Amino acid sequence: MIAEEKGGLKLLRFETLSGEPGLIHAVSTRYGGISPAPYASLNLGFGTKDLPENVLENLRRLCGAMDVPFGKTVRMRQAHTANVGVIGTGFEFQGITPPAPHGTDALVTNLKGVPLLALSADCALTVFYDPVRSVLAVTHSGWRGALLNIYSQVVAVMRLRFGTSPADLLAGVSPMISAENYPVKDDLIEKLKTFYPEDVVRKCLLVKAGRHHFSLKDLLKYQLAALGVKNYEFAHMCTYSDKELFYSWRRDGEHAGRFGLISSLV
Repeated sequence: MIAEEKGGLKLLRFETLSGEPGLIHAVSTRYGGISPAPYASLNLGFGTKDLPENVLENLRRLCGAMDVPFGKTVRMRQAHTANVGVIGTGFEFQGITPPAPHGTDALVTNLKGVPLLALSADCALTVFYDPVRSVLAVTHSGWRGALLNIYSQVVAVMRLRFGTSPADLLAGVSPMISAENYPVKDDLIEKLKTFYPEDVVRKCLLVKAGRHHFSLKDLLKYQLAALGVKNYEFAHMCTYSDKELFYSWRRDGEHAGRFGLISSLV
């Protein structure tokens, strides 16, 4: 990833996507906001115990740094689903920020100048861009969304609604919790075995100090390959380990803020 400072914020961009003239994107970090501890400082999580006015100002700063319209930024009320929302010409922009679709963990649009925002505190955030059809998607996937293969739902919507071919897609996947810091219980392992073949299960699990750890990254890589998405980039950073840059639910619990992935067609 490419690190840069814009408008007092420390942002990350994907090398795979940085040269695309039709797309703006960035992954935020903790730097450059107004939220006090324990959320210091660029907390974008509206569902945290941070003051809503702090979160709104943080989002305003992110949009300003990215030169995208704050008043048209669409976020989600994420619920660890595989539900996909489409932001089309009938979507109404009203109030300070547009209404957040409920129970949705992915957004797709072909509208220019409409930033899409996904939030995380350990989960994977992904941007999908089709430069041929000029279509954009952002997704949020923790272990539940990954097991449900939200990627397949996103690609299906992009194909059905806009004619996207998976071979044309460019994808970037944000920092997430690493397998080394992600011990899991037997119930997750059993669910993984229910959904995926044995060789995939083995690849996604490692044993450390007698406990199974889950590699969200390896499962997502498998899914992208299975969908025919060949041009993708993963950030090699761990949200749990890098306390200075990222929020982490596993590390900080209810005191964890949220970082975001924001992207817009231009």
